[in-house]
Amino acid sequence: MKITPVYRNQILSLPAEAVKERLSSASKDEWKVLLSVFAEPEFDLAERAAALDLTEKAFLRAIEAWKKAGVLLTDTEQPVDTPPKGEQLTLTGEVAQKPATKKKILLRQTLPTYTADELSETVGKTEGCKELIDSCQQILGHIFNTAETSIIVGLLDHLRLTPDYILLLCSHAASIHKTSIRYIEKMAVEFFDRDISTYGALEAELAQREARMNLETFVRETFGTGSRSFIKKEREMIDRWANHFQFSRDMIAKAYEVTVTRTGKASMDYANAVLENWFAAGFKTPEEIDAAEDTRKKNAEKRPDGSSFDTDEFFEAALRRSYSMMDKNAKNGASGEEPK
Repeated sequence: MKITPVYRNQILSLPAEAVKERLSSASKDEWKVLLSVFAEPEFDLAERAAALDLTEKAFLRAIEAWKKAGVLLTDTEQPVDTPPKGEQLTLTGEVAQKPATKKKILLRQTLPTYTADELSETVGKTEGCKELIDSCQQILGHIFNTAETSIIVGLLDHLRLTPDYILLLCSHAASIHKTSIRYIEKMAVEFFDRDISTYGALEAELAQREARMNLETFVRETFGTGSRSFIKKEREMIDRWANHFQFSRDMIAKAYEVTVTRTGKASMDYANAVLENWFAAGFKTPEEIDAAEDTRKKNAEKRPDGSSFDTDEFFEAALRRSYSMMDKNAKNGASGEEPK
């Protein structure tokens, strides 16, 4: 058989020897990237990746694979996988200034789709793929349809995630009663774009998420917020209590007691001001706070008659100033004004 190419207005020239060596081993993504960059060697990374239905990381991995195969070369020391922000990437590794009017293209939020034939072929030739699909179905408690199977295959074949990684993702989703494959796909793409692409990194991320969810449940029950979702400001406060202040649940419960005693209501804003004061004072446990209060009371008893200074009043005033300033800044932030 003889094929006669119809070139029309453009000719696409490829290095035959190097390409032939990769005919059977190169992935579908790698071929798409190769043809794309040879057709148009100068491009914006985000736009080109989106046009090919790839994440930026998948696009750059394909570029790197062709570099290692000797098909692409760079003529500068600038790594091809780290283009300067706001600039364009070229096939040769040169950097061209990106027009200021260009808008950033958001990363793709879904995996590529497979035809029935492609799906069957990929499952058949990918080691462990069928067993992975069976295990995922058992974890999530239902038999996958073609579209759902395509997503699992995409995680394995397209994002190059390991079976252990995918199983952990499914187990986490099942533990929080999220058994939709679309939910797992969304998490996988989000984590992949954040460089959470190894089993260890995923394990650490999920542990942190679980701890945060557990703490939010504790705060919800303690402050009686009911079933409503926390607003952004409240989530940020909870995150600060746990990760910046590194306070235990006992400390948060103590702040709740102080808040209700002094205000008569379960105000998370006031509790936040209390915790900020305790953090600034270096308190780490409820016992330290109780000890400081006992010391304050003893000192107050020893205060000479007629003394006008009261440490309790001083603390109350400082707390009110902290709470007032925080509330004022929050209102200014909502109106777009600069805090004064």
